[in-house]
Amino acid sequence: MFKLPIFLFLLFWFSFAYSNNPWVGEWIALDKWQSEFRIIIDDDGGAKTDYGSGDNGKWKIVDGNLEIFWKSGKKDYFFNGVMGYQRISKSKNESYTSGIKKLSD
Repeated sequence: MFKLPIFLFLLFWFSFAYSNNPWVGEWIALDKWQSEFRIIIDDDGGAKTDYGSGDNGKWKIVDGNLEIFWKSGKKDYFFNGVMGYQRISKSKNESYTSGIKKLSD
């Protein structure tokens, strides 16, 4: 069975990993026409945006980068590239890359 010290260590490690996640917070993103909108990454694994009529989604960390799966079927991928923080937006018919900027906490 579980031993209490191991359980407490794992609980501490997971809470520390998620509380120090650099992706959590509010971001300003650009669409393919360079219009600004917000994406909010919550520390509970949820995401929301005010783009268009708004959307909600779930995120996960992939190789240190962030991947968001939106309820609308779209997908966003945040990464820190040579030109700073960037976002790849993918839908069924198209994809584009744009810059993103994190608002101060």
